[in-house]
Amino acid sequence: MTQPTHGQTGPKSIPGKRRSSMNALKSGIFAKTPVLPFEDERAYQRHVKSILNSLLPEDALQASLAQQIADSLWRGTRQELRASLHREEIFKALTPKILGGLIGLEQERANHAPGFLLTPNYYLSAKETKRAKSLLAHFEHWQSNAKGVANYQSVWRNYLDLFTDFAIWLKPQISPELFMSNGQGLNLAWQQNPKKLEEYLICFGHLLWYQAHFDGLRPSIRTWMASWFFLQGRHAKEVDQLDEVVIKERRLCQSLLDSYFKMRKSQIEHILNRHRSWLLEKPQTMQGIEEHVRSTSTSAAPDSRQEERVSQ
Repeated sequence: MTQPTHGQTGPKSIPGKRRSSMNALKSGIFAKTPVLPFEDERAYQRHVKSILNSLLPEDALQASLAQQIADSLWRGTRQELRASLHREEIFKALTPKILGGLIGLEQERANHAPGFLLTPNYYLSAKETKRAKSLLAHFEHWQSNAKGVANYQSVWRNYLDLFTDFAIWLKPQISPELFMSNGQGLNLAWQQNPKKLEEYLICFGHLLWYQAHFDGLRPSIRTWMASWFFLQGRHAKEVDQLDEVVIKERRLCQSLLDSYFKMRKSQIEHILNRHRSWLLEKPQTMQGIEEHVRSTSTSAAPDSRQEERVSQ
């Protein structure tokens, strides 16, 4: 029979207690502590210091508001990062092959979809696009007239530009290099394995096709990426909720900033009003001197008249 436990059963060290206090942490939206376990305490302190240096609080109340502003900015940045990561997770499930099928490409073409298809802002210069179209024309000519030959040693010179760029594309993927070191012909391994060479050359041809047609595919890519994003209902809902949290946090921060600057303005106006009143009011010392002079002059007048009577 197990004995019931009494007293503390959790961690006893301060770091252990700090970790266990975060056991129920999910999103960090309602966390009481501004710095979560995975965040850098020193980065937070630098952030707070920079905000305080910007706002320059002059009393305890201003310092308290400035601290709230710093914490709000810190939380807002955290939530923006979290929302961004959620969006990335949604698109991680979308592969180039899936996207190729969504935009209506034939199966073989979709199977060879390149990674940059998932980047609708991927940039190809006009020169690169023109080069891809030229090489694609050479590839299609090769496909119609020279595919299936027994030895490409006698073929590659007819498609020099195509095989030159093909060798550059192939080099980081597989060895040996396509050409011999003297550049006078194909390596023996490739001469003896024309089917393998054709397999890689076809992959390169698909890449050329995507590069040559990317500008035309871009609108469909963006439309289907947006559709994919919204079809992921659960993730999209989470991202929408995070966006709402970010907006709410930014509004809170703006409200705190408004309150802070209103307070500063009110305090400055109060000081200026007091300063004006001091300028308009006569100093108490001067008032005392003037009263003394008046009282002295009034009391001295009867005495002079009395002296005149005595002299008569």
